[in-house]
Amino acid sequence: MGLISERTASTHTTQGQDQSTEQTPDQTTDPDIQDLLQRKEHVITNMGGPDKIEAQHQRGRLTARERILALLDPGSFMELGALAHSERSEVAARTPGDGKIVGLGKIQGRKVGVGADDVTVFHASSAYVGGKKVHRIEELCYKHGFPLIFLGECGGGRLPDIMTSSGFPRIAPPLDLVQRNRTVPRLTAILGESFGGSSWYAAVSDFVVQTQGSCLAVSSPRVIEMATGEKVDFEELGGVALHAIQTGQIDAVAQDEMDAFACMRHWLSFMPQNAESVPACTAWDEKYDVFDEELPGLVPKRRNRGYDMRRLIPRLTDDGNFFELRPDFGPALITALGRVGGRSVGFIASNPYFSAGSIDAAGCDKATHFTCLCEAFNIPLIFLQDVPGFLVGKDAERAGIITKIL
Repeated sequence: MGLISERTASTHTTQGQDQSTEQTPDQTTDPDIQDLLQRKEHVITNMGGPDKIEAQHQRGRLTARERILALLDPGSFMELGALAHSERSEVAARTPGDGKIVGLGKIQGRKVGVGADDVTVFHASSAYVGGKKVHRIEELCYKHGFPLIFLGECGGGRLPDIMTSSGFPRIAPPLDLVQRNRTVPRLTAILGESFGGSSWYAAVSDFVVQTQGSCLAVSSPRVIEMATGEKVDFEELGGVALHAIQTGQIDAVAQDEMDAFACMRHWLSFMPQNAESVPACTAWDEKYDVFDEELPGLVPKRRNRGYDMRRLIPRLTDDGNFFELRPDFGPALITALGRVGGRSVGFIASNPYFSAGSIDAAGCDKATHFTCLCEAFNIPLIFLQDVPGFLVGKDAERAGIITKIL
């Protein structure tokens, strides 16, 4: 893995020396600068140790820096705080970066902020310095209007850092994160066993993708067994089947890490840079502006016959494609992104193929989340409605359908 592109030091000139002979940081003979560069190279290359890197690769997973480089445009990553470490002196030498890697980069030419859990350092457990780094990149993104991305695989809070009444508040999410002010798009990928920190980032993100074989939960099976005696495996506790179908806490399922990064880039392509701008308008071919003679035949004339609304949506988009979110959660209602006339649009559509298109509690949550997303980021909504009403029955009432409707 090559060194990450990063502004490491200011250039130096000798008094009276011509600017054309100015030395670059990697050419300077200043021993302090050379020492700084060597220490950064060691941290970037070795992370939490070669054995930890190898263990991550043996699991079929990338390291945090490899993930960042795979997600961003080549050569665009500028890391911040690479030489940070734990504030506890007894583990300072063993905590390069304090388990979090953050910086700025580009995706498809757009500036973004990115953070990642480094599992080679105490399994990326959350501590004070690492938390400060993440908060710093959040502040930069909010200030300058950059989308914010987090790549999660976290072991929870680090002991003894979070112990006592003064320890835990120091790593608690800041209030502005909890309030979820949608000023910039936030994306999270769950790429391994994620507990604590990265779970909170996922909870407040606009888009969450989870890879097969990963786990998204508050606490690990080991901690749960010690605390309650309950035995549960990773998949049952927080696997993709749980969140994609039952909880609706993820928007997409990825087969592997590269698939997850592709999903994030695809979703981001529909979004503006921030809430003060509009999504980019793509080139549009007038050949799409024709009447689709097959469209009327896709809806059956008999009202009691079901059909799949997913067959209609591609007929309305420019290129015949759309990006569906939470497809297996509340499937009687579809939420999707697409382009019409070169502009990003959102679709909220009934799907009579499931429960005749009746709206249940999950569908209400799904529609609310998507409406807020589109409203915040200036994306027009298109409604395709074929709905008999709200789902009724004891299961619907137990799911709190009344409060969901309102």
